[in-house]
Amino acid sequence: MERRREVRVTGFVSSMVIPPTSAPQSFEIDVFDGTGTVTAIWLGQSRIPGVGPGTRLVLEGVAARRGHHKVMYNPRYEITGLPGEEEDA
Repeated sequence: MERRREVRVTGFVSSMVIPPTSAPQSFEIDVFDGTGTVTAIWLGQSRIPGVGPGTRLVLEGVAARRGHHKVMYNPRYEITGLPGEEEDA
């Protein structure tokens, strides 16, 4: 079994999950960093202002596996760019 470890991921939001209203409140996004995807899940949140498809951000937290997917629960985050903004060259 792979151990959990502290990681830092820099990438962009490639997709969001909008759970049904009957589900426990959570906000879930997939972040692509150029090599793979990690799913970030914030429990007890229905949204995070400024975070949506195309948002560039940095995530920091403990990475684990859920099946074949990498996940981070309640990671710290920093928004580094919004959709439509040019990336620094």
